Amino acid sequence: MATEMHIRARITPWDDRAFVKAFEAARDLVHAAADRPDGSRAGELVQQLLHEAGYPNARVEVLQSVDEKLQHTSHWLVDRDG
Repeated sequence: MATEMHIRARITPWDDRAFVKAFEAARDLVHAAADRPDGSRAGELVQQLLHEAGYPNARVEVLQSVDEKLQHTSHWLVDRDG
């Protein structure tokens, strides 16, 4: 059974529509991956995809408590400019 990925993302700048769309596309692509990574590995992959999409300074920071890890939930701080 595949694990569902649940995140709460704070995106900076949130009003850069192109960046938000690039983040959402990267997140969805990682979520749809066969191995369904979660937590820090998913964040790392999303960050890599953002770099490839033309945002070389983008950074994804994953914050996750032990309880959140067990529930496959995390908070992501996504910053376009590092």
